[in-house]
Amino acid sequence: MGLFYDFYQNPPEKGSDKKPRLHARVVTSGTIHSDEIAKQIHEMSTLTTGEVQMALSMFGEQLLTHLSSSHRVHWKGVGYFELALSCPPVCSTKEIRAESIHPKTIVFRPEKKLKETIKRFPLTRTPEKRHSSRHSEAEIDGLLTRHFSNYPYITGIQFRQLCSFTHSTASRHLKRLVTEGKLQTIGHRRSPLYEPVEGHYHR
Repeated sequence: MGLFYDFYQNPPEKGSDKKPRLHARVVTSGTIHSDEIAKQIHEMSTLTTGEVQMALSMFGEQLLTHLSSSHRVHWKGVGYFELALSCPPVCSTKEIRAESIHPKTIVFRPEKKLKETIKRFPLTRTPEKRHSSRHSEAEIDGLLTRHFSNYPYITGIQFRQLCSFTHSTASRHLKRLVTEGKLQTIGHRRSPLYEPVEGHYHR
């Protein structure tokens, strides 16, 4: 295995006729969970897998404890962790109440040595195409017309597979189709189904 990348098209600027630019992005090959890391550390040391798992779990608990006490946490050789807040834009502290401010995410800042090390990772362009196909809005409408000629609704996963889109690209187009009044959502908010609005896709 190695570090693979591919080129992805930036979202087109609204109202612009310029050719969309491309950007390079790492092509992920899966997720490594803490259980697997614990096994790997066990093979490199005298620690048992259970001891490593317990240490990693305790680190996670201590990280949250110290972040909740306004501490920045330093993991030697790795980097720094600290909380970032969400706050509406204001011009004066009198314009906002404390209830409107809340923790947003955990920010990680790697150590300098770690950043310098990753710059030396060799990169190879992936031989596999894992990013979205490029369909025009008319082509997407055609694909949906064929789909709805056989099925009453479509899921997010089915839409991604139908158009060969990534999750983010599919989400963007589904949102657009709902906004344009071509699709409407039914079912649970967390995992909605999409059906055509009357007058669209010849259902």
